[in-house]
Amino acid sequence: MIADVADLLSIRRLEGGTEDVFGVECPFCGDTRGKCNFCIMRDGEVKNVYHCYACGAAGNMLTLYVELTGLYGANRYKDAYWQIKEKLDTGDRRIRLCRQRRVERVQKKEAAYEEPRVDAVHLDNVYREMLSMLKLKERHKADLRRRGLTEGEIASMVELGYRSTDFTDSQGIARKLLARGISLKGVPGFYINRQGDWEAAFYPSNEGYLCPVRTVDGRTIGFQIRLDRPYKKRKYIWFTSSGLDGGTSSKSPASLSGKVTGGVIRVTEGILKAEIACQCSGQAYIGNPGVSNYKGVYQILSELKAQGLQTVLECYDMDKMMRLDCERDHDEACRECGWRKEAYSGFECPKKRQKRDSIRKGCLKLYEICRELNLQCRRMTWDAGHDGMWNGDYKGIDDWILRDTAKRMQEAA
Repeated sequence: MIADVADLLSIRRLEGGTEDVFGVECPFCGDTRGKCNFCIMRDGEVKNVYHCYACGAAGNMLTLYVELTGLYGANRYKDAYWQIKEKLDTGDRRIRLCRQRRVERVQKKEAAYEEPRVDAVHLDNVYREMLSMLKLKERHKADLRRRGLTEGEIASMVELGYRSTDFTDSQGIARKLLARGISLKGVPGFYINRQGDWEAAFYPSNEGYLCPVRTVDGRTIGFQIRLDRPYKKRKYIWFTSSGLDGGTSSKSPASLSGKVTGGVIRVTEGILKAEIACQCSGQAYIGNPGVSNYKGVYQILSELKAQGLQTVLECYDMDKMMRLDCERDHDEACRECGWRKEAYSGFECPKKRQKRDSIRKGCLKLYEICRELNLQCRRMTWDAGHDGMWNGDYKGIDDWILRDTAKRMQEAA
């Protein structure tokens, strides 16, 4: 368990949290505000991962151990596993007892967890009916225009399911679906409220617009919500009802935008980003909800491989080629950076390093998946200088495609 590794490495746990998810003092940047979280398990599934929202450090229990102990070499993760096992088996009695209790607790939860499973056909049916009750509000259309989309592209996205949430009718939506003979049991985003009635998980706090997740065969199986007001710096959250009575997790699936042609698919980070890039280029994209998310991408690539897919183009954000020189421009915390009072040429920003390493790990995982599936994988870069590093102007592939927005708008008119 990642909590056992935390004990071995003397990582301080912060107050609050649960047995399964808790905050720690970040061992990389030292943040003590609870930005660094360890997750043992979620929704009945063992995770053993960590993520710091302050510096971007992320990974699993093995990468945590490798990073903090300085292990290197091709077999460093295998070495880490055996070192951890040996230390836990021969460590002091307190650590061994804590480990035993955690294992027993996780096993008990896994055995007891019986979240209802619903197939893609039913999910698609429920969500299509739900979308028929929603519209894309003008302020959300304005947000898409601001990004550089034309009216025609916005209309196409509305047809695909880009609609605004409606917390004022959360119970009414569920009631209408039930009246149409549609079961909501096991459907992510629906739950039983305190009054015993089914309700959609739309609230004032998650107000925004829905970004649909679609399968290879075009079925809608979930949504991310692009928030009007970011929550703890997060601009996107899932339309989920995990942890609520009768509720279900979305499972964070990846999404396919467009139709694959020529045996080539592009992979980028973000459901909305993939759809924008697809709308503006006519090329097919897989939207990965996060670079550390592997299962959804693997599933889509496996299905596409069976349909003749040959080449994958990695189009993750240009953070992967970020220059690391400290320019006091990483975020607002730069003003209080304890590493240096003043930036000087050649000084490496540790937060930029963590950010770049994090996205590069995600890139490497995509390459590993492609090797396993016997697919070609090539890295795509843009807005790069003569040294191949990012110039800092256009981070996402959608930004690059839309860089000449005025010209596109004029041509569309």
